[in-house]
Amino acid sequence: MRLRRLDLTRYGKFTDRSIDFGERTEGQPDLHVIYGPNEAGKSTAFAAFLDLLFGIGAQSPFDFLHPYSTMRIGGALEFGAETREFARIKRLQNSLLDAEGRTIAESAIRGEVGGIERDAYRTMFSLDDETLEKGGESILASKGDLGQLLFSASAGLAHLSHKLLDLRGEADGFYRYRARSGTLADLKARLTELKAERERFDTLASDHARLVETRDRARAHYDEAVTERTRTQSRMDEIQRHLTALPRLAALRGIRERLAPLADVPEAPPGWPSELPRLQKQEIELGVQIQAIAEEVGRLADEIEAIAVDEAALRLCEPVERLGELRARHVTAERDIPERRLQLRQADLAISAILQRIEREGEAEPRRLILTAATVGRLRELIEARSGIDAAIRTAAGELIEARRRFAETAARLPEPGADPQAAQERERSMAALAITVEQTRSADHHVRHRLADRARAAAVDALADRLTALRPWQGTADDLVGLPCPGPDRMQHWRAARGEAEATLARHQSETERLTTLVRHLVAERASLSSTTGVVTDQEAAEIRIRREQAWAAHRRELDTISADAFETVLRHDDIIGAGRFSHMSELAKLHQSGQALAVAQADLDRAVELRDRAAAALDGLDAEVAKAVDAIAPSLASAPSLPAIEDWLARREKALDAREAVRSAEQDLRAAQQDAGAATEQLRTALGRARLAQEPDAGFDVLLANAQAALDREAELRRLRADLDERQRDVALRERAAEQAGADEGAWAEAWSRTCRGCWLADIAEVPAIGVVREILVAIADLAPAIEKRAGLVDRIEKMEKDQVAFRDEVASLAGSLRIPVGTVPVLELAQGIGEKVRVAGAERDRRAKLMERLEEATGRQRALAETSAIHDVQKHRMTAFFEVASLAEVSDKLSDVARRAEFREQAEDAGREILDAVRAPDLLSAEAALDAADRPALEAELIELKARFEDQDKRCHELFATRSAAIDQVEAIGGDARVAGIEERRRTIFLEIEDGAMRYLQLRAGVAATEQALATYRERHRSSMMARASAAFRTISRGAYTGLAAQPSKDGETLIALSAAGGSKAAQELSKGTRFQLYLALRVAGYHEFVRARSVVPFVADDIMETFDDFRAEEAFRLFADVAQAGQVIYLTHHQHLCEIVKKVCPAVRLHRLDEAVMERQFA
Repeated sequence: MRLRRLDLTRYGKFTDRSIDFGERTEGQPDLHVIYGPNEAGKSTAFAAFLDLLFGIGAQSPFDFLHPYSTMRIGGALEFGAETREFARIKRLQNSLLDAEGRTIAESAIRGEVGGIERDAYRTMFSLDDETLEKGGESILASKGDLGQLLFSASAGLAHLSHKLLDLRGEADGFYRYRARSGTLADLKARLTELKAERERFDTLASDHARLVETRDRARAHYDEAVTERTRTQSRMDEIQRHLTALPRLAALRGIRERLAPLADVPEAPPGWPSELPRLQKQEIELGVQIQAIAEEVGRLADEIEAIAVDEAALRLCEPVERLGELRARHVTAERDIPERRLQLRQADLAISAILQRIEREGEAEPRRLILTAATVGRLRELIEARSGIDAAIRTAAGELIEARRRFAETAARLPEPGADPQAAQERERSMAALAITVEQTRSADHHVRHRLADRARAAAVDALADRLTALRPWQGTADDLVGLPCPGPDRMQHWRAARGEAEATLARHQSETERLTTLVRHLVAERASLSSTTGVVTDQEAAEIRIRREQAWAAHRRELDTISADAFETVLRHDDIIGAGRFSHMSELAKLHQSGQALAVAQADLDRAVELRDRAAAALDGLDAEVAKAVDAIAPSLASAPSLPAIEDWLARREKALDAREAVRSAEQDLRAAQQDAGAATEQLRTALGRARLAQEPDAGFDVLLANAQAALDREAELRRLRADLDERQRDVALRERAAEQAGADEGAWAEAWSRTCRGCWLADIAEVPAIGVVREILVAIADLAPAIEKRAGLVDRIEKMEKDQVAFRDEVASLAGSLRIPVGTVPVLELAQGIGEKVRVAGAERDRRAKLMERLEEATGRQRALAETSAIHDVQKHRMTAFFEVASLAEVSDKLSDVARRAEFREQAEDAGREILDAVRAPDLLSAEAALDAADRPALEAELIELKARFEDQDKRCHELFATRSAAIDQVEAIGGDARVAGIEERRRTIFLEIEDGAMRYLQLRAGVAATEQALATYRERHRSSMMARASAAFRTISRGAYTGLAAQPSKDGETLIALSAAGGSKAAQELSKGTRFQLYLALRVAGYHEFVRARSVVPFVADDIMETFDDFRAEEAFRLFADVAQAGQVIYLTHHQHLCEIVKKVCPAVRLHRLDEAVMERQFA
């Protein structure tokens, strides 16, 4: 995509302005520079381009001249070989229009900009100071599309890094060192909960039966206690009802006594109690109102009789009303006519003054001097145009002189052209070839690779030395390590497994030996305890005692003396005691037998366990001997009989040493390759310099040759620029000459138009061609003449009308006075009109007062009749009530009604008391209830109630205790459960163990896979760098004029860090560079990113708004050289208010197109 033209129709400070970028010249850089002073509208044009592509924002700051509803921008965009017209208006939706003003989809533009959004385009390829810095920092942080291109060796590695982060997060979610949360921790906590739950539910059958029996017994006791408490509660309620009913019975009998005197009062109709107060009040009101209305009727009749009305004056009401309007006009005329006549004299003086100013004092018809609007407009237009024509003549003359001077200066700076055109063409071809060679060698990175390879080799040699040192006491070189007969991973795994199994077997047999030894000692102690506490001897000891008894008996039979008899008696008694003791302790004797048997079995098991332990120890010693033999075969200098972990550690250090050896060899290979590339580049540059016939030192190095070649190219570029400037100056001289001729022609056309216009009006009477100053003053005077003439005519008309109004008023007053027989005489007309109006008003007032009094009399008479009717109805109602109760007044009727109301109230109270007594006693009728209450003994009932309350409290307390016992027994039984709950808990535990096993395997796979992938990714990135990194290095080297040789990346804790490599041999992180250098780095990254973008997607314009504020002139020159290179791939637009940058860009790229915002040539009127 390319911007052909930008139309600023109504946007910001612009109205109907356009910037035309023209067609692209094939083979030339498409570079444009827009120059304008501060506040000229560069930033506005910059924002308009973005709004054309992506739409005007909801809160646009560019509505200070044109409101939102009228804002409009447009332009012509080139898509390949096609040019399309677009327009954009301020609207939330459907804001993109085509050339005919029809709404079109946003995809018409978005598809051509590679599908990127506004923010991404502004960050990458639409730059100002803010986006240059922020976007550069995001690239260095490996954010966004350009950041991933910079730090990734291929398009997929950025996605792979994100995937590794996701996998590491998944592994950490299962287990993380010293973390208290995670899937593994949750599963272990669940196992602990299930273990506690199983221990709570796992109960023996005997305990379950005992708990069920306890539950049933507690339930029966609780039911009995509740039944007993219910009976006590029922009796308490019955006594309480009787005690409550006794006072109500006394109250019932009192009500019956008060009802007896009221039994003979007749029952009044239902509405009388509410109607009686109204009748009493009405009786009083009617008496007062009848008397007052009679007095009012008499008074009104007297007043009507006293009024006299003038009928003749009443007939003149309408004429008198019309007279008021005439009177107002008369008074106004009398007051205004002197003032109007004074104004008329002033208007005549003003007209005379104007005629005197234009030297037409004797003009009989001043209105003839007023010019038409077309004539005035044409004269003013010609007067205004004259100043522009004069300025154009002066400007054209001055610019022509200046253009000729610049042309002469430029021609003087050029050397004399050579005589041989063929030699000049040959030189141009050789210099072009030299430029291509310089560009190719400048972008070469052999010196950077040489430095990096040299550093990598030194670092690898140091690492190899450190890792060989770590292999001590082994001595040798890295090559000796390769041939060592080291055991492989399978053999090490076999040794680890065999040793682990042997150690486990030994530990198991050792544990079994210790357990059986403890058991044997326990059984021996148990036998000794039984023997010492009960005195029971073993069967063997009892047999020995019995043998000694038989031997004593045999000796006694042989001897039959006292000594043998005593000896036999002693042995016999001992045998009897032993036998009696064994008989009395038969259970202890059985335990002793069991203990002896268990002791024998345990001793046999102990002997077998000792034998197996010795075998396991011998197997472990054999395995250690095999390992020691293998270690001796690897290196006799290693420590004797090292442990298996020590051997594995030494082998791991050997692998690291071998890796370091490979790193040294790889660095040496890279170093040789860089040296070969440097030699080839130097030779290529030397050949190109020779073809261009440029002097060179035989022993000059690559950098010196490159500097000489660049200096020669700069000199050649300067010559081409001077030739182009000479052509431009010559065209400028021709243009200024044409402008001077056009200014002269415009002056002649103006003079003809001025003469023709003056001859078409009375101005020709003054002179054939009056001067501009004279006409300008006449136009000013004539502008005041027309209002003065109109004002005078209006004053004359107004005075005549006011005099006619005065005559009409006097005639009407005289006519009315004659009708009322009022003598006119010498009375002033206004006083006479006032008297006539007063007489008519008095007559009308008397007539109105008599009519109002008549209405009031009629109303009073009607009210008098209504009161009479109301009084009659009242008397009928009063007689009906007094006759019913046989009384004379309404007050006595009120007393009777009060008695009726009290009787009804007493009856209702009696019924309520009866119902309450029946509810309390629960008898079939009231008489039975009264009899039961009369028979009740109140003191006895109260004493029984107190006793029952005390008994109820004890019973309630026992019920609560039994309920608690019953609930606890039920909970214990239900907690055990009779189903397979324990088996279910065990099943869940086994499932969790399987989940832990699967999770652990997944964790190990993720950890091992992530570690291996990260190592491979780091190795790959170390050996392969993206093409964007190479382009960014070349661009940064160019823009810094060789102060920095390139860029490199090194891993850091959070990813990778960009390093700038200084030409002096040092290096700096991007954050450590100065602000100006850092901005140059950001620009180099954007340029490299633009090349990568257009290579993979469509071409879009690259726009920058004054981003070289921190650049010096030399680096600004190199920056424009980069822009010229970018302009070979796509359109580049740079906006600036620095004049010297325009000169620099012309020097670097003569084909640049310069647009000035202050030139009138930009203006374009839209149809």
